[in-house]
Amino acid sequence: MTTMSLSHLLPDSSTISQDGVLHVANRSIQALAQEYGTPLYIYDRTTIINACKQYFRAFETYYHVSPVRILYASKAYLSPLIAQLMAEQGMGLDVVSGGELLVAQQANFPMERISFHGNNKSEDELRLALSLGVGRIVLDNWSELERLTHIVRQAGQKGKLPGVLVRVAPAIDTDTHRYLQTGHASSKFGFPLVNGEAKSAILRILDEGNVRLLGLHAHSGTMLKETRPYKECLERLLQLIGEVHTETAWWPEEISPGGGWAIDTPDNSATPSVEILARDLQLSMERSLTAIVSHLPAPTLVIEPGRSIIARAGVAIYRVGARKPTPGGITYLFVDGGMADNIRPALYGALYTAFAVSKANAPIQENVCISGRYCESGDMLVGDVRLPVMHEGDLLALPTSGAYCLPLASNYNLVPRPAVLLVDENDVHLMERRETYQDVLSRY
Repeated sequence: MTTMSLSHLLPDSSTISQDGVLHVANRSIQALAQEYGTPLYIYDRTTIINACKQYFRAFETYYHVSPVRILYASKAYLSPLIAQLMAEQGMGLDVVSGGELLVAQQANFPMERISFHGNNKSEDELRLALSLGVGRIVLDNWSELERLTHIVRQAGQKGKLPGVLVRVAPAIDTDTHRYLQTGHASSKFGFPLVNGEAKSAILRILDEGNVRLLGLHAHSGTMLKETRPYKECLERLLQLIGEVHTETAWWPEEISPGGGWAIDTPDNSATPSVEILARDLQLSMERSLTAIVSHLPAPTLVIEPGRSIIARAGVAIYRVGARKPTPGGITYLFVDGGMADNIRPALYGALYTAFAVSKANAPIQENVCISGRYCESGDMLVGDVRLPVMHEGDLLALPTSGAYCLPLASNYNLVPRPAVLLVDENDVHLMERRETYQDVLSRY
């Protein structure tokens, strides 16, 4: 076997056999598609482990000013097996719903390593988090603070108070799709910094004493290809902490500038390394602390990568159902999936490319548009890609499909959702079975 070109997009274990068939973890994609059907999402265990190790190595090497905790942003993709794998790698979990909490519980994930995010956590979800012993609840707004305070008072202050972080909207602009911007002054997330609400929330929590304020959190955006937003975020949070410390003597145990580190895409393979992020956060933390206080320890730094852990581990496999040349010059390849399992091209303009699973050695001969099966003109997975001549029944692989595809999946047009595998050289695990029409009909 030979190593695939464009390895920056494919899983680490990807190879091509001599007859031109794509393999992952020494397993023929053609054979897996035959056994499990299509559409099919395949995750490579090795790639996930390598990504986790890269984060730990980077911060162990380049960040020394304080301890570091690394949480996997599970909204990128979560299953019990993925949660177990993250636990084995020493990662924490960032969850945003009761459903994600219950998946973590099913996986026996250590609850103290979980941070519960979200901008509208229900009373039931908060009670669930408290009953499970979640390590941190991240408070997003006044309503959540009131809700949690009510629950804690109702239960009575018995034993250890729940630990919380205050999420701050740091008023930081980012160079990314506007739907992926989360830290600007008008963001839906967090207590605003610029009008004083974040400081007011902190002071109220400290004054009332119903919960333990462990630290501050912020998130500037996702698909970030520069360290500037992280540095600015950390500096603004530390400046706020300095103001609060002057008034109250409170000092945080931890601080988080969030996640959102980018990955390589078909049009851009120049994503900076995680090592650069670690180095720049070291410098930012040191500089900001020197300006604020000299005698207190730096708070534990919490980083929350999601896409950069899981995206490249996942490959989506589709089968071509029809070719359709048009008078306008576009030749469509219609596949058996589309926007219901990957809404990202339609929602964000996300760019993907495609590979012919069993024709890697064939000459590249034509430009095609890969379109899904759904009744929407916007159901285009790849708008323009050069491939060998493809026919009905041929398989296509779309790399970097591991993040935010399946979590956003739907049953649009009442089509069942695809099967999902986790593969390594020793085993194939069915993480999610393929839905059936009976599954869809059972809701009625």
